[in-house]
Amino acid sequence: MAPGYDHERVSGDDFRPRQALLVLAGFWTVGVVLLVASLFGSVGLDRFRQAPTCSNSLVFTTAYCRITVDATLIALTREEIVMDVGARRVAIDSYLHGPLPDDVAGRPVRVTFYRGVVVHVEGGDLNFDTVAAPIDRTDELRFAGLFFLIGGTFLVGIDTLRRSARRADSP
Repeated sequence: MAPGYDHERVSGDDFRPRQALLVLAGFWTVGVVLLVASLFGSVGLDRFRQAPTCSNSLVFTTAYCRITVDATLIALTREEIVMDVGARRVAIDSYLHGPLPDDVAGRPVRVTFYRGVVVHVEGGDLNFDTVAAPIDRTDELRFAGLFFLIGGTFLVGIDTLRRSARRADSP
């Protein structure tokens, strides 16, 4: 036993309202940050959806527009997609999951370009967004933010009530 140390307070059930408020503030801060992130994520997605249609001459430029064109796949791996778009070879990074078709060479696909970058590939049993696609995770961020706001309040409240009841029961 260390001299001057109160060994009775080591139980971990010492109720302190200030600690509960700090934990609650932490939950609320994370929740608000996630909600704000979902708002900014939806701005990029809204811009993509509202972008005007490009002319064929603007496909590979950074002009604020989008267009879907025909293409032919040359190669497809989990990390890269290579295709022929209007006699131009295009290679893009990808992070594909799940089973991939064995032979894709020559397979026709529809490719969506946004501001000169491939954002979506679709054709046959292929249908996926590329790494450059505007994020579509706003719902996940919004629900996570609400969980931290509501769930954090609920968890801190239950813990506070439990600790108060335990303190009232102790002699």
